[in-house]
Amino acid sequence: MNRLTLLTLGSLLLAACSQSAPGGERPPLESGIEVRFPPAPTDAFLSLLTEGGESVYQVRVDAGKTSVSVDGTKWTAQSANAQPLPNFRPADAGPAGVSAEGIKANFLHWVMWQDRNSDGKMNEGEALDLMTHDRVVYVSQDAEMRFSTPDTVQVWKFTQGWSRAEHYVYLPKGSSTYQRSLTSSGPQRYELHVPTPVTSQ
Repeated sequence: MNRLTLLTLGSLLLAACSQSAPGGERPPLESGIEVRFPPAPTDAFLSLLTEGGESVYQVRVDAGKTSVSVDGTKWTAQSANAQPLPNFRPADAGPAGVSAEGIKANFLHWVMWQDRNSDGKMNEGEALDLMTHDRVVYVSQDAEMRFSTPDTVQVWKFTQGWSRAEHYVYLPKGSSTYQRSLTSSGPQRYELHVPTPVTSQ
């Protein structure tokens, strides 16, 4: 292959790489964050909610789809609403041992729903019977917290910033006390499934 052919080939490759999306805009980059679920019904949406039920991110899901990529930049502003990490313990939890003073956190969770009245908002009764024990979590610095409830010992370990808090729980052989953890984990892939007990993975 002569030099002229190589130069022409190189020019074609550069032109192909620089193709823009329709309208001259740069095509969106994949965030690597994905939510998976059973086949979606018609008029389905996926929403990310605060612990108080406020929607901070929403995306339409085409009928029949079983996963969507989501844009993690759309909820980073929620770090401003972080609260002291111990505030998120269950109501029946004992004192918490925290790795450092002043750690703040925020937890968000995914909900899939069907817009039955076509108003673009999730109303009572529209949430689908799907869930996940995993959470979207923010912490102001690397954090570890340990505490107990009447039947469970819990350990939460998170890396600074936003991550997926992966849930795991098991009952040690011969014990009546469950061991439960929430741990920052990658990749950020969330699985919505039919409801299971809190003691399931």
